[in-house]
Parts: sequence; C-alpha cells; structure tokens
Amino acid sequence: MKRLFYSILKGRNEEWYKKINGRFKNKIKLIYLDPPYNTKRNRGARKSYNDKNIDWESTIEQILKQSYDYLRDDGFLAISINQTELFNLQRILNNIFNQNGRCFVGLFPIKIRHKDRQLMIGATFHNVYEYLLIYRKNPKSKFIMSQIDPKMKDYVYSIKIKENKPKIGKISGKKIEIYSSNQYEIVKKKPSKNNFRRYLISGKIATANWSGEFFEKHLKKFPNQTLIKVYGLENHGKGFRWFETKDTKRKSGIYFQSFNAGGRPKQVSNDEFDYTDDITYIYREGGKGIDFKDSKKPEKMMQRLIEITTKEGDIVFDLFGGSGTTIACCVKKGRSCITIEKEKENVEIIKKRLNNLRDGKDLEKVGHKFKYKCLRI
Repeated sequence: MKRLFYSILKGRNEEWYKKINGRFKNKIKLIYLDPPYNTKRNRGARKSYNDKNIDWESTIEQILKQSYDYLRDDGFLAISINQTELFNLQRILNNIFNQNGRCFVGLFPIKIRHKDRQLMIGATFHNVYEYLLIYRKNPKSKFIMSQIDPKMKDYVYSIKIKENKPKIGKISGKKIEIYSSNQYEIVKKKPSKNNFRRYLISGKIATANWSGEFFEKHLKKFPNQTLIKVYGLENHGKGFRWFETKDTKRKSGIYFQSFNAGGRPKQVSNDEFDYTDDITYIYREGGKGIDFKDSKKPEKMMQRLIEITTKEGDIVFDLFGGSGTTIACCVKKGRSCITIEKEKENVEIIKKRLNNLRDGKDLEKVGHKFKYKCLRI
C-alpha cells in the first residue's frame, strides 16, 4: 500500500497552488470544494460573516482552472453549492471541463433539513436541499461501484442439446454455433449454479444492453426458434452466451446468462444523499470542540463521495477545509489528503479534530495511527 500523508495548509488555496508549484499536478484523484455560497446575507450562526463577494465568479473560476490541472486523468472534482450560484457555477465548470458535456457526471441533491423545520420565518423560500456537482476529467471514468450478487432463484433454465451437429459460422469476429428447433430443448429445473437465467430482449435490454444489442444487430434475422451459441460474449462466466430467436407466441428474442456472469454493479443514484437526521446531531462529529457553526458536512456524505471516486492510497484535495470533515474521513478510509484553510480558527479546529481522531476521542471512539503536518504560507 502507498505511504499515506496528511497536511493542513493555512492560507488561500490560489496562493498554495503557486507555492506547491505543480508538485501534485496530474496526481489528485478527488478534489472537493465547499466554498462560500455567496448567498448575499449574514450567514448562519456567525452573524458577523457576510456571505457576499462581488468577485465570486472570477475567484471560483481561477481556483477551478488550477484544480483541473492537478487532477489525474481519471480524477473527479466535486463541489458543494446551494441554489444561489448553482447555474453560474455549472456554466463555469462546463467551460473548464470542455468535452461536449461528457465530463459532467451529475447533480446530486443533498437533503439537509426536514421540510417542516422552518429555520427562517420571514423567508420566501425554504431551502431544504444543497447540491453536489460532480465532474470527471476523462469522460470514460466511472464511479467505483459495489457488486450486487446474483440471486440463485433466477437460475432455473437448462439447455439440452439433442443433436450435436450445429452449423458453424462467424459473426462480427465471434465464432457461433447454430441449432435448429429440432436439435435442442430448453428445460426448466430447480435453481442451480449450473443453470442459466433467461432475459427477454425487449425495451432497454434491446437498446442499452450489449447482449441485447448484439442480438438485435446480428441474430434477430435468423429463423424462428433458432438457438445460437456465441463465443466471447461472457468473459466472467462460461466464455459464451446462448441466444434463442422468437417463436409463434413470443415476439422477442431471448438470451441466457450463466450464474458466474450474474449480478450487477450497484448504481449510484442522485436520491441517496439524505442527511436530514445526521445534520441534527452533526455537532457531535469530530469529538469535543468541533462544534463548527456553519456548513459542517456530515461524514457519511464525504465517506460516500470518497468511496465512489477513489481507492485506498489515492490523494484527495480539499480546498476549503472548514471543520476538517474531508481529511478526517480520508484517515478513516486510507486515503492521503491535503486540506487548505485560510481562517486561523478553522485551522485550529481541524488540528483538534485530527488529534481527537488519533486519540480515539471522536464520535466513533476508535484511535488511528497517523501523523499530519500543518504548514503556513
């Protein structure tokens, strides 16, 4: 495993980019930003903090352009925002990640409070959601997804070859065997790993599934009740895949999947980020002395973001350190992290949070062995 490191850099992130002078260019797997939202009001518990910046767009654009250069080719950038600057921010990001829209991954609503919990009595609009915008540097990069195992109950079909004298051919570079209706029988049995699962080739399976697309393009033209064995279409199973054309009752084709090729990735959806209950008790996260007053992000959110965009040993940048949620989650998840924070009081909070984490005094009460550096410009 790669050697992990953790650094707190005190100062403005644009100044730190100059100071590190390209050292981490093309090396960062995830860059996370939780900037001021530019709400044009005195924000939250800190009434003296005026969340207004007439140069907000140009400042953010400069930071994002520098961030792009530091991302690995397979890296992701995620930024928290509310509705005030959401569309301006997306326009800026679209210009920087200019790949015909293919580098935009998604807009994820982050539910932060219950709809019936009115915090601002005189407000016209009750803000229940914040948002997480996620982009990728390479349009081919995908989230890291866990696997959902196949269900045994679905694997009940067995293919019996009665006359093993198929016609041999080749389609799209793949060897095929062709059996007429009197040469085979499809039998339904008790569930077994030796059996197959049957899929009807219709709807999305016909247009957005590679087996369905192969059938529609190459095999649909064969006579009714033809069984076709295609080699090279099931790399994680038996090395081949069975197809059957339509019959007089069934108007669609069928393909059969082996058990070892079953299961599917657990997709990341934009409705899974609901932290209303976590926000209520978020002051506890990080341990004593980490009662950050505004915009403290829940560890569940950051851990989920880290899980789907990085692997152990990867490097994460957090450009607005705040209360240190990101760097603490990186310690717990085995990722290196550099966090930048300009406010002196926030730097002290991050240091205390890391000390609590090391001493087993945060919410989980588990000590972690690690060292960190705190550097200033």
